[in-house]
Amino acid sequence: MLISGKIARLLLFAILSVVLLTENVFPQYEESPVLHKNEYGASFTVAMLGFGLGGFYRIALPKFIHIGANLDFFIMKGERELQIYDPVYNYYIDINKFNRLFLIPFNLELKERIFANTIEENFRPYFIQNLGFTFGMNFPTKEAQAIENIPHEAEYRFTLDATLGFGVDITTRENNFVSIRPQYRFVYFPENIAGKKNHSNFEIRIDIGKRKN
Repeated sequence: MLISGKIARLLLFAILSVVLLTENVFPQYEESPVLHKNEYGASFTVAMLGFGLGGFYRIALPKFIHIGANLDFFIMKGERELQIYDPVYNYYIDINKFNRLFLIPFNLELKERIFANTIEENFRPYFIQNLGFTFGMNFPTKEAQAIENIPHEAEYRFTLDATLGFGVDITTRENNFVSIRPQYRFVYFPENIAGKKNHSNFEIRIDIGKRKN
């Protein structure tokens, strides 16, 4: 139930963000020609155990395919980590915060638009696959120093990662678009970092991009 609730909140956040960013979009493009251009922009990602910021660049290929690359910076938290607000002293209390984990994925992308000739141009569904590597950094907190079996020194790890997702690009202006997609990121380190090897995550990603020739 806890996981389902988190997913529901992520989806609600993403849907509201797109609605706000794309207000009055559809009346502007009743009969737009099919376009296929290079793309670039910035991304915001909400994960089950953190959030990330990044950017992307994609090159247009025939048959409505893009290849490109993206770079992100994620701030992650532990599965048992909680933050509670204390109204008496007016500050937040962190519980079970033993790690400060940062993940930096760099991935190559393959994006394929679908239904290009049957769906309105301002609503562009697609599949996307990413493959690359992730650099992880963990800096244990002071609370971790007093607990056995928890790393007390900084950890640095490299690993491969992959992402699969399905999304929709929504045109906001002639060459501007907002994209929303659920995706799953597979991240498995050969050695433990922040207490475990598997840091795979379900994510909701929002791209704010621009198309150019």
